[in-house]
Amino acid sequence: MIELVSQYWQSYLYTDGYRFSGLAITLWLLVVSIALGFALAVPLAIARASSNRWISTPVWLYTYVFRGTPLYVQLLMCYTGIYSLQVVHNHVLLDTFFRNA
Repeated sequence: MIELVSQYWQSYLYTDGYRFSGLAITLWLLVVSIALGFALAVPLAIARASSNRWISTPVWLYTYVFRGTPLYVQLLMCYTGIYSLQVVHNHVLLDTFFRNA
């Protein structure tokens, strides 16, 4: 098994030599999402533990909303919210993407 992996490992990461495969993109997205999640989690946790109500209440509300709604609903809200921006309508590529997606 190890011989097969060592012989064909490049085909798991590259499709035609310069484009990444689905496995490589998935692993890259995993690393980026873990880094962003950690970068958000630490300051929010510190702010949530604060005794100042002006700091801890918005963090509590953010946590309540994002943990209480399904991910699909959040994605739909982001999608429709982004498409409602005028900048997206002025950019031809973004307008085509959001209109056809």
